[in-house]
Amino acid sequence: MSDRDPSALQQIVVVTNKADADALSPGAAGAVVTANEFLTGGARWARPRATVVNLCRSLRYLSKGYYVSLLASAREQRVLPGVETLRQLAERHTLVRQLDEADVPSWKGPAEGERARRVAPDEQVKVLACFGTVTDARFRRACAAIYRLFPVPLLRVTLRLQEKEWRVFDVDVTPLHQLTPAERQHLAQELSDLRGVGPLSRRKAQDKRASIAILYDEPDVFGPSTTETLEKLEHIAAKKGVHMHRLGLGDISRLGDYDALFLRALTGLNLPAFRWASRAEALDMPVIDDTQSIIRCSNKVFLHELLERKGVPTPKTLVASGQTSFESLVKALGLPFIVKLPDGSFSTAVHKVASKADWAAKAKPMLEKSPLIVAQAWTPTEFDWRVTTLGGKPLFIAKYHMAPGHWQVRNSDPRAVRYGKVEAVARAYAPRDVVRLGCQAARLIGNGLYGVDIKDTAQGPLVIEVNDNPNIDTGYDDAADGNVIFEDLVDHFVELVERKRKPPEAAPHAPRTKKEPILDALRRPIGRAAKHASTGMYRAFDVCGLELEYVTVDRDLNAVSVVEPVLAALAGRPVSDATLGAVEFSNEIVDHVLEIKTPAPTKSLAQSEVWLAEGVRRVSALLSDHFTARLLPTGMHPWFNPKKARLWTRSSASIYATYARLFDVKTHGWANLQACHVNLPLGRPEESAAMLNASALLVPYLPALAASSPMHDGELQPAVCNRMQHVLHHQDRLPESIGTMVPEYVGSLTDYRKTILKPMLAAARKLPGSGPICGEFLNARAVVVKFWRSSLEVRCLDMQECVKMDVALAVLVRWALKDLTEQILKGRLVLPPHPLLVEDFHATIAQGTHARVHAPHLAPKAKRDTQGRCDVREVLSDLLARARRYVRSDEAAYLPLVEGIIERGSLSERIAAALEPFLEDDEAFTDAARRIYVELSDACLAECRASLP
Repeated sequence: MSDRDPSALQQIVVVTNKADADALSPGAAGAVVTANEFLTGGARWARPRATVVNLCRSLRYLSKGYYVSLLASAREQRVLPGVETLRQLAERHTLVRQLDEADVPSWKGPAEGERARRVAPDEQVKVLACFGTVTDARFRRACAAIYRLFPVPLLRVTLRLQEKEWRVFDVDVTPLHQLTPAERQHLAQELSDLRGVGPLSRRKAQDKRASIAILYDEPDVFGPSTTETLEKLEHIAAKKGVHMHRLGLGDISRLGDYDALFLRALTGLNLPAFRWASRAEALDMPVIDDTQSIIRCSNKVFLHELLERKGVPTPKTLVASGQTSFESLVKALGLPFIVKLPDGSFSTAVHKVASKADWAAKAKPMLEKSPLIVAQAWTPTEFDWRVTTLGGKPLFIAKYHMAPGHWQVRNSDPRAVRYGKVEAVARAYAPRDVVRLGCQAARLIGNGLYGVDIKDTAQGPLVIEVNDNPNIDTGYDDAADGNVIFEDLVDHFVELVERKRKPPEAAPHAPRTKKEPILDALRRPIGRAAKHASTGMYRAFDVCGLELEYVTVDRDLNAVSVVEPVLAALAGRPVSDATLGAVEFSNEIVDHVLEIKTPAPTKSLAQSEVWLAEGVRRVSALLSDHFTARLLPTGMHPWFNPKKARLWTRSSASIYATYARLFDVKTHGWANLQACHVNLPLGRPEESAAMLNASALLVPYLPALAASSPMHDGELQPAVCNRMQHVLHHQDRLPESIGTMVPEYVGSLTDYRKTILKPMLAAARKLPGSGPICGEFLNARAVVVKFWRSSLEVRCLDMQECVKMDVALAVLVRWALKDLTEQILKGRLVLPPHPLLVEDFHATIAQGTHARVHAPHLAPKAKRDTQGRCDVREVLSDLLARARRYVRSDEAAYLPLVEGIIERGSLSERIAAALEPFLEDDEAFTDAARRIYVELSDACLAECRASLP
């Protein structure tokens, strides 16, 4: 055990027993105590803000290891792993989804990760991720990303080889006593490094202050930072609550997922990095370095003019052209002198001219490439000072010595490239005049990251040049100041990101006409912040989650693309989703549709209505004040041209682009539909199959109630539910993904995987380039199983005129489905032939409440014709009665609203009835339609009340 004074401890390592403690190196591990000592030692081990590393053998719920993390959190200590992390790791089914979201290649395999054959020894490997670090360089990136998701000290990561790529197959917490001696040594080193973190923030480990993309071209040997450097930067950033993630040159479509961009690939006007910087600026995100800095630093003629005009001391410099004589240069500069191409780099376009023959051999070919070159007086020194600045302040200072036997830092001898040594100098001890001059020169370029090369001569320091995108390499540039240079870099990015978190400017198409709202009020949490618990933690029907989709439209009800700035305003920064307590706002596949949802399910749908209605109110206020826009309910926009739709590009771009390439997404079945999704927990395994089968008995009749899409392309259409009419065929190219829309009967979830998901994914993989969409979300049936959150999702409800009516239909679905599920489990309900259900589904889509349906399992007392069909209203009344058997008391008031729909017809039928008198007069029809939809938007949705009589 440790003899250290607990009151002075910065790090406490907790293990199960003394044997485990003895196996650790005390010098590396800090204070090592047993779980019993930590839990019962009171104030001795309770110093706030200390780091607690929980290495107990068991971390399962209510074990001693669990209580170590729980009590450490209560004591305001930083604990690894935290209780929330332990909960996430317990939900194994969410692993692949979370890895996908973090862009970690993960094994999906046939049938969603189930092994189809024996794995060969060379196709699988297990590695130890110790605080996210791993000794095998192949897996460093993956393990670092996993640690950001699951900050656990010791994880055993299993990877499998699939299509020539190592993919994460499984992640398990590894107990200390199972480590090999080499792994124990690795752990001791990481614990030693961890001690240098210093005082810790109260911020939760999973909270992210910013998300930074790093452009990195790993194969490029001239890259400004090594892999090891970036790994260290990512590790330090993670400790500060900042997510840094490397992207390759081909990943530009994913840039919008981040808050800022850090270029660590070669820059130049004709290089990919410049395009990345331009894209970042177009997305209004901070980028280091920006395009202006790249332009200014890439041309030495510009630099010469700028430095000379501002009085910055430099060696005597002239700009030479084809008309400049060798003799005039010798007279001005002496011999030898230096010639440089304006846009050269890495000393590759810099030559020493010692004679007229040198001038002819070296300078004249340069003049053939550029009409101007830079000639500079020869200023020999033993080394160049490199002052690297960030935001106008010194980041680090180093001496770049000349390569052995050469006059430059880099000797590009054809036989071997050699560099001079790099000697870091602590910022506090670097020559003040050199640092001051470096900062002065850098500020003339901008506010980014620059490397200023300076020669210290008898006449004083002279600036040679200013470089954008300077090298930062661990082991060299950080040798004097240590981790502080990386911490300063991270802090600078956070400051830039937070500056961007301000009210958005009004959209160009909709100038601001009203007083700007107080965005701080709009950003206040709505209700109590919901815990993102898996629905697998609930019993069937205990809770319910809702997702509502709305079109953003202008004052004339034309669809407008303002979802991205709306999300940015709500979150205070550019994002794809913004969470305000119990309500979340996010994008959809097209950029004029906004989703408002409960990110975690609620027990009471009445409470959901209150929260979601407040979310609608806030977005409506924001749209009105900033964009002269509004939200439009119902299942389809009545006159939107889907050919004009624009895909969402800020995030999930590869998924959306793949859909666009494989399917015709600029159609009504993709770009013009808005649905209400109802999510219910699956419950016990035996309940899950019964729930899915029960949904097949319910959904064929829901369009008769929920239809709200009577028109598109400016005209009334033949079907009552035109949204579903289009959805029936929107993925026809991949019939396995949609089936008959009505969910097929299954015997178990394993059967579902085998008969539904496996054939669907196998068929999808045959489509060229389908990789990004080969997941369970490809399933487009009216009801789907979401394995990653252990829920059943009903997707066949059109959006209604207000949140209250959406909730009313969700109440019916929730409790009628419970009754049907119970009847199946008790053997009291015989499943009818599936084709009859499909016929009924098509009938209600086409005819609404006037449909005649088979429904042999429902409405036993209904009057039926000779073909066994009955009025769908009788079936709906039967479902209403079933819902009343189980409905919660606080939700019972919604069922009369459903009863009203059964009596008066769906919203689609009521809209159509109101428009029918104007069918013969196009102008009158258009005016009437506009009046109706304005009422739906401004009165019904805004005031959360039911619509037309």
